[in-house]
Amino acid sequence: MDRALPISAGTWKKLIDCNRISVDAGWASSGVFAPGIGPEYDPCGKLALLYVGKSAGPLGKLVACNHDQAASVFASTKWMVERRNKSAFWQMLDLIDPSRRKVAWTNICKMDEIGGSRPPPAHRWRGISEPHFTALKEEIASLTPRVILFATSGYCGDAVASTLEDLGYTRKALRFRDGHTKLTATSEGAFAIETRHPQGWPTSERDRVVDLTRKLLFRGY
Repeated sequence: MDRALPISAGTWKKLIDCNRISVDAGWASSGVFAPGIGPEYDPCGKLALLYVGKSAGPLGKLVACNHDQAASVFASTKWMVERRNKSAFWQMLDLIDPSRRKVAWTNICKMDEIGGSRPPPAHRWRGISEPHFTALKEEIASLTPRVILFATSGYCGDAVASTLEDLGYTRKALRFRDGHTKLTATSEGAFAIETRHPQGWPTSERDRVVDLTRKLLFRGY
């Protein structure tokens, strides 16, 4: 399905500029991550899920992060639907859509440290974070997901909460407590779940979040 690019040209340029400055500083890998959008992703469909991680990390080169947004979207999508990773992060998504063709995937941080397995540390992230959150806001507005699932363990939690608030999401009570999961919703019936990364999480607790996600996708709250 042809669709407009999810990040505006102006924001994408700011991301490229941040990346180039960070590469010149000697700590970042060259390239900017853009979301993977399943070929059957439908904002009006029951599986309109946007799955959010922290950053591509060691997958940055595998998903071919680069400075062309269309090429980066294509590479991320291809990598996602080929199911080339079976980590705990992806196992959680596969419990919702095992084909990965009806969902979209993005990361809070669109660039990575050289050889890094995690997003940039706080002292580096502070100076580059603004266009990343602008991009996230634009991705949500463009993809209009029914449910956003942040499997990010509270990474940049205050900024994520502020982004969701700007988009009209407000807190809702959850019917369970696990010390990790929060739920917000808009008046139009869109939902956002913030929860922990599933690595090392007891299956029963992970599956409770999966069940909540599926319920929101198919029936609402």
